[in-house]
Amino acid sequence: MIHSVVNGIAADSLPLTDRGGAYGHGLFETMLLHNDALPLRQLHSERLLRDAPTLGINITAEQLGSNVDSLIHGLNPQQSQSGIVKLMVTAGSGGRGYASPAEAEAVPRIIVQYFPLPTNLQGQRQEGINVTECDYRLPLNPVLAGIKHLNRLDQVIARSEWAGQYDDGFMFSGDDSLIETTRANVFIKLSSGWVTPRLDQAGVCGVMRQLLLDRIFVGAGLNVQQARVSREQLSTASELFTCSSVRGIVPVTSTKGAGILPIGDDTRLLQSALQTHYDCFPC
Repeated sequence: MIHSVVNGIAADSLPLTDRGGAYGHGLFETMLLHNDALPLRQLHSERLLRDAPTLGINITAEQLGSNVDSLIHGLNPQQSQSGIVKLMVTAGSGGRGYASPAEAEAVPRIIVQYFPLPTNLQGQRQEGINVTECDYRLPLNPVLAGIKHLNRLDQVIARSEWAGQYDDGFMFSGDDSLIETTRANVFIKLSSGWVTPRLDQAGVCGVMRQLLLDRIFVGAGLNVQQARVSREQLSTASELFTCSSVRGIVPVTSTKGAGILPIGDDTRLLQSALQTHYDCFPC
């Protein structure tokens, strides 16, 4: 069962005029629901509020909060124990063609949905995943880089490259720089230490990625840098993991380019440090 609200009212459809559906004019957050709460809710709200002005969308924390609460309060007890809450904010309806509505007429549309958790989360955290390398290349766009906007065609095309033999796929830019996977950010341990790809030209600055950079690596006593990561460097990784706000830290144990990888001590240390702060990510 999928439970959803639109502007605080139970609904299962949007107007044909919605700019999110017509142009991808909007943003979204995918949040973990655990024991009636969203543990990373504040971080998700801050990111959406930070990025919305780039798309010309005016929204407040109060509007976001009341709509998310409307959904959560409507869930049954079993649903509210665990799941995924997807928050979308579109530019609403109006405007002529690509032109946005006049400021006085611009009314954002807030959609909040509930989905059950994938069944394999804990197994992937403990045992790791198998990741391929996508042929599709991410275009460079410094204006939209980092933003989790609704236009996900790059990921849709990349994800169509494999069926069931892989869990995810690495995505590169045109110069063979590693950016992310189709659904997560990436951290890689090289001979020089831990690094995560810079996302100033492409990719999504994930909430979990930022949490790891700001708190978890520091708390674990490990250094990490943001830098360009080449395809060749990826193939020399001694430890590798993906991360997202739903899945937490997920070790990569097999890749198309690097072969078989062990789950290293640093990765386990980071998983443990994350669990200490947020018990919704057990390892």
